[in-house]
Amino acid sequence: MPRLRISVALLLLAIASPVWCEDALPDPRREGQSPSEKLTALVERVRLEQGRIDTLEADFRQLKESSMLVDVVEAVGTFAYSAPDHVRWDYSTPNPISMLIDGDEMTTWFRDLGQAEKVKVGRRSQRVLEYLGATSPLDDMLQYFSVSLTLPEDRTQPYLLELSPLFDKVAKRLQGVTIWIAADHYLPIRLRYVDADGDVTDLKFENLRINGSLPVERFDLRLPESVDVRIVELDQRTRLQ
Repeated sequence: MPRLRISVALLLLAIASPVWCEDALPDPRREGQSPSEKLTALVERVRLEQGRIDTLEADFRQLKESSMLVDVVEAVGTFAYSAPDHVRWDYSTPNPISMLIDGDEMTTWFRDLGQAEKVKVGRRSQRVLEYLGATSPLDDMLQYFSVSLTLPEDRTQPYLLELSPLFDKVAKRLQGVTIWIAADHYLPIRLRYVDADGDVTDLKFENLRINGSLPVERFDLRLPESVDVRIVELDQRTRLQ
């Protein structure tokens, strides 16, 4: 089963964005800015573009390296989001898995095993969306990481953010995070995580379709009657009656 990577910054809105005039949009490449001002401009621009998203689709490719694995494990699939609280991940390889967040409920269907799990996220729904839907605001991250910003000479190439944990509590889980942000639409398109134990997860998003038409059925995960469904609560599994 591919690991469902907890993402810190990707693709969904989480807080309201300020109103900007098109000719005064935050621009990390504007002349005369200090390094910290360039970083602030990039964070504001990402937040602005996230706030404009109503729907989002993308293909993804995930690579996992671990001392516990003989070879690098590759997983591919699709991602879909519809504001404000519909998120869907579909893994096609190496194991077919569908994950749907619909309001306050999250369903994970392990298709080849004929099993599914449901969890009520309730008041934690926004936090779950930030993780599994793949975004937490970049400015939130700055509370826990020191950040280095690289502006490539080629203006078509993505911006590069390298994050290092500021606190031991964070460092116990992550050695570091690298984020690539597209130069045209200012959304993260690649994330690379190095866990405390040295395991590496590299997640790339391609073919982003922003604010296109998404059918309601895309977020209707109908489980066959033959699927064994369980409720997951506080890490305890009980059969759904």
